[in-house]
Amino acid sequence: MSCLAVSDDIVAVSNAFYIDFFYKSDNVINKLTIDPSPSEDETVTDLIISYDSKYLAVLLSLSKRVIIYELQHMQQILNITLPRRASKIRFNISNTQIFVADKTGDVLSYDIPLGNNGIKILGHLSLLLNVLQTDDSKYLISCDRDEKIKVSCYPNTYNIQTYCLGHKEFVNHIELLPHLTEYLTSSSGDGTVKIWNYVNGILMHTIDTGNDLENTELQEKFCKTMDEDGIEVSSLPIVHYSISKYDENSSILAIAVHTYMKIMIYRLQSQNNKFSHNLISELSVDQFPFAIKVSNLSLYVYDNADFKIKEYHILHKNENIIIEFARDIQVFKEQDCKSEKYDPDAIKVLFKRKFDNVQEYQERKKLRLEKS
Repeated sequence: MSCLAVSDDIVAVSNAFYIDFFYKSDNVINKLTIDPSPSEDETVTDLIISYDSKYLAVLLSLSKRVIIYELQHMQQILNITLPRRASKIRFNISNTQIFVADKTGDVLSYDIPLGNNGIKILGHLSLLLNVLQTDDSKYLISCDRDEKIKVSCYPNTYNIQTYCLGHKEFVNHIELLPHLTEYLTSSSGDGTVKIWNYVNGILMHTIDTGNDLENTELQEKFCKTMDEDGIEVSSLPIVHYSISKYDENSSILAIAVHTYMKIMIYRLQSQNNKFSHNLISELSVDQFPFAIKVSNLSLYVYDNADFKIKEYHILHKNENIIIEFARDIQVFKEQDCKSEKYDPDAIKVLFKRKFDNVQEYQERKKLRLEKS
């Protein structure tokens, strides 16, 4: 597994338990050391840079640790052992706390740099997949495997403001709309990106990537494969999602849809609180990416097959937005990393088997066994 984090100043990437980062101003690759040394099976499952670009936080799966580094001096300032494995971490807006979304459905809060015992601040009845704090610090938003987006008041998170309901599968990414932060964006296993008025829980707009896929055979193949496993789906899931401000009235979205060998680039525009979108480009890739990020009109794509981050510039030319290749950035030159490709089966665990399909699934399985 690999992760990619990008801020205004810094790009960081992980492979297994190795971490490289560089400042955009000098492009010198720096290597971070995990102390104590992890086992060979250790994996970084999340990587995030604080809003002020001062800290880098790392989530380790096997040892259930969160490690925070002060980047200027490349020093480890906090090492937290979690009570349970986690799926996502996120800094608060003031960079004084880190929120941890664990796999049992709880969100824990830890102070920086004290690293207290962790305070449970809210919970879900399902696997948590993401968490974020709004820019005004008034709300904590979390999403889960059960299609739910929960908006909790902060710091009194026992007060639930609302739910944003409308996705048909797991919600794996949530981000505030960069050019209009009173709105929330979310991506899902149902292949859609939705725009919400998160204070009122009102759905404002939907982008259905399935309508723009050139290769419909991929979708049919995926649905058939999932059906054989007793899982009913109707669309390709969104695997990677990133968004960045383009101008005062619009943002750029980069989306990687399961096994689709093109990164879909959308422009989302708003006027008088009404939204519209258009697909401005489809960027072909040789390998399905392990991670993508959009930041400051640049797109970063990490490929774990050749350990390169590809940087593209998002340019405005002749009244059109174009995506132009800028450079390859070679990472993990000094580490003994293993080349790997995207595992198309990994996302299956996020889909739920429908209970009313179990009997039908067993019958299909019996027929397959009889034929073999």
